[in-house]
Amino acid sequence: MKVFINFLYLLLIQNFIFISVCQFVPDPRYEQTSTLVDNKIYFFGGSTRKPNYTNEVVYLDLSTLFNATWPLWVKNPMGIPSKEILASSCLSSIDNSTVFLIGGLSLDQTNQKIINPLLVYSFNSKTSQWNTVKTTGFYNYSVTLIRMNAVMNDDGNIYIFGGIQVNYTVKSTTHGSYLNKMNVFNTKTLTWSSLNLITNVPTPRASYTATLLNNSLIIYIGGLSKNKININMNEQTIGDTITARNAHSAVLTQDGRIIIFGGSSANSSTRTTTLRAYPDVAVLNTNVSPYKWSIPNISSANSPQSLCYHSAEIYKNIMIIAFGIITSDQLQTSAPLNKNIYLFNVQNYAWISSNTSTSIPPTSKETGSNNQSNDMTIGISVGISGFIFILSLIIGFSYYRHRKLKKNIIEIPGTDYYLTEISNNEKF
Repeated sequence: MKVFINFLYLLLIQNFIFISVCQFVPDPRYEQTSTLVDNKIYFFGGSTRKPNYTNEVVYLDLSTLFNATWPLWVKNPMGIPSKEILASSCLSSIDNSTVFLIGGLSLDQTNQKIINPLLVYSFNSKTSQWNTVKTTGFYNYSVTLIRMNAVMNDDGNIYIFGGIQVNYTVKSTTHGSYLNKMNVFNTKTLTWSSLNLITNVPTPRASYTATLLNNSLIIYIGGLSKNKININMNEQTIGDTITARNAHSAVLTQDGRIIIFGGSSANSSTRTTTLRAYPDVAVLNTNVSPYKWSIPNISSANSPQSLCYHSAEIYKNIMIIAFGIITSDQLQTSAPLNKNIYLFNVQNYAWISSNTSTSIPPTSKETGSNNQSNDMTIGISVGISGFIFILSLIIGFSYYRHRKLKKNIIEIPGTDYYLTEISNNEKF
């Protein structure tokens, strides 16, 4: 009997090891870019501090039951051609499967020197393949753009306002200027152009958010000015007062509300110098004129840490927050990175733990194809089922032995003591 119990314990340990080994959990990071493609959120690059940038492409699979504590991470087999941070990405409105990665900073082959990467890459989400995009019309092919936000309209034009144009880098110091021009990239002709804007042109800025509304207006919120001051977010709006910030996120709801989260209120161009921006969540109603800010009353249950340089995407009325730098009420020059996923219901303004009330914690996985993903999911499911089955056997057998022992003992004075002695000395 002792051999049988030891065998069950061995199977239990093997199942636990199997489940643990099959998990893929990406390193925490910041300054990555993200794009929602169908039911997957892709994250491109970023800085992991291990020791520098990464070219990893990872995604969250939202097609299955999703729990913030056990997110279903997948590592794409093909990384970015170069290790990048501070780039911008957007999904093609033409085929809804190609992601354009624009700008950013990269590292050379020694991982010691910061360089300008190629200006545009394209990623085929169906084949996981990367292509270098040869463009025409740009004023200087040796420069790159960073800390900007790109949006694409239905005609296939990508609009990029502002950001920082990096001409060259010496060691870790970038040399360039803050922009207030509107660059346009036509993804059909692969041609760059700049709009000739004269009136009501915003001031140069970086680390803002850009949101394309259904009426074709692009709403730019916040950011850092060339004077290293956070830009006022309450101009031309009514309602609650929102603290100026940069490196925040913004998502658009189906009914025209822009929900911002996080950001840093530190007036500094040094990206690692951060300060929490209040409130963490604010809502801009674009259905009224002028636009109106409001601060929703949100329960602290399941609430996240304050973040900046994170990613946010919206999927079926759930805003999903990932990665980023953890900010504090005190000015920080070196802060920890966020490793958690947070879910926010944009309909009732509540932080939630999962996208379903009956979800079973899924296990993470790493795969090179959809078939491998399915096989891994099946294998993990079998492993978890086996784990539960073996644990149930052990508990049931222990209960059975305990009941059998009680039945075989005649109760006489001193029985309680006798049972205690047997239970303490019984060996299976």
